[in-house]
Amino acid sequence: MSKARSLARSHDLAEFVSRSPEETQNLGIRLAERLSIPSVVLLRGALGTGKTTLARGIALGLGLEDASLVNSPSFTLVNIYHGRCPIYHVDLYRLEGERDLYSTGMDEFFGEDGVTMVEWSERLVFPAEAAMVVEFEDAGGDSRIIRVVPPARRSPRASVASRKKDMIHSSRRKTAFRQRRTKE
Repeated sequence: MSKARSLARSHDLAEFVSRSPEETQNLGIRLAERLSIPSVVLLRGALGTGKTTLARGIALGLGLEDASLVNSPSFTLVNIYHGRCPIYHVDLYRLEGERDLYSTGMDEFFGEDGVTMVEWSERLVFPAEAAMVVEFEDAGGDSRIIRVVPPARRSPRASVASRKKDMIHSSRRKTAFRQRRTKE
């Protein structure tokens, strides 16, 4: 894995070039060392760019012993692995709306317990300010450009409290809207 460059901004952005799935998995192992518990990792990129491979590396870096357990949870939506802490692997690819998102039960563990890795995190309907963001870009063949933005300098628990408040407020608005529609 060659580190292409590091840029300083309000967050440090690191950009890596991976030339194989093994290099992507090894980057995940290294990223796991930088995660605090609880943590959230948002994985973004096109289909087949290495999100699950990086998630496998993160799980290994968090003490999961059997890498073969880590597969994309496209149909189950959430896989739970056990390393040094609970590891929640969420895939939002097949979700069609906010109702589907809440059916995953993410509000029970997101940023609260262990490490949560979210594939297709672009589909989240609430902010996750204290999350590490990892973006994947296909560079041809097995090569990938992987950009990593570390979490904001804010506690995950503060972000979770804010997110839960937003979720409750959004839920109340929807309930009020539905009640108005049924009265009309």
